[in-house]
Amino acid sequence: MKTRIGFFALCLLLVNMFATARESGTTLISGQSLTELGQYSIRTSNEMLKIGDETLKTYELSYANSDSPVLIGVKKTKKCMNFIVRSKNFEVEYVCNRHVFGVKRINKEYQTVSSFVINQMMDNADFYSQRIISQYPKTEDELLGLIACYFPSLIKNDHLAEL
Repeated sequence: MKTRIGFFALCLLLVNMFATARESGTTLISGQSLTELGQYSIRTSNEMLKIGDETLKTYELSYANSDSPVLIGVKKTKKCMNFIVRSKNFEVEYVCNRHVFGVKRINKEYQTVSSFVINQMMDNADFYSQRIISQYPKTEDELLGLIACYFPSLIKNDHLAEL
């Protein structure tokens, strides 16, 4: 009986440690962006995005060749989830719509960066090519990975340093 209690206590301790590590910013996903920004890593963020009264589950996306992190807020919808992707000078939204996952211009009510600045930085050809990235949206982790790989190409090469 003592062995079972000890084993149960050890299991609870391990579960608690993993949960704490996940909440405190441990890398959840990492990979190669295949852009000049290089390797990316995604972790939970201590800084939360707020949309109106709603506080969103927020991730921090970092690239090896960029000093500024990108915040990704997850907004749950009835059928899927939308991702608000925001850096200090640029923001877009990745959405699930009719069994398709892709980019769109950020909803005006969520916007914090001026449309003029976003338009100056955005590579329109890549924006239109990303309107459909994937059919039949995947898990949250897979969608975050897609965002990490595709997001840098939305920004004109001469503006990547401003990310």
